[in-house]
Amino acid sequence: MTVELELKSDPRGIWCVQYCKKDEPTVWNTMKLIRSDGIMVSAKTYDDVFKFLKYQDAWAFVKQLVTDPQPKYNVNIKKVCRARRNAFYLVGG
Repeated sequence: MTVELELKSDPRGIWCVQYCKKDEPTVWNTMKLIRSDGIMVSAKTYDDVFKFLKYQDAWAFVKQLVTDPQPKYNVNIKKVCRARRNAFYLVGG
């Protein structure tokens, strides 16, 4: 898989990507970054979460993942909210 978008997290963003591997459908994570080989890395803190300012930008990114000939991930677009300290939680989408 190749990601063709020039991705840059926006600290003002509220939209993020929640994902799970196809072979582990009960283990969901929040995207921190996607490596050049197509592997997603999960975020542990609010500041680590990759944030999109616009829903349309998040959708354009996710569309590339789900239309890949052999998709590796199930993905959702969610709103990310800051919790206490540097924790976070996701809301609908």
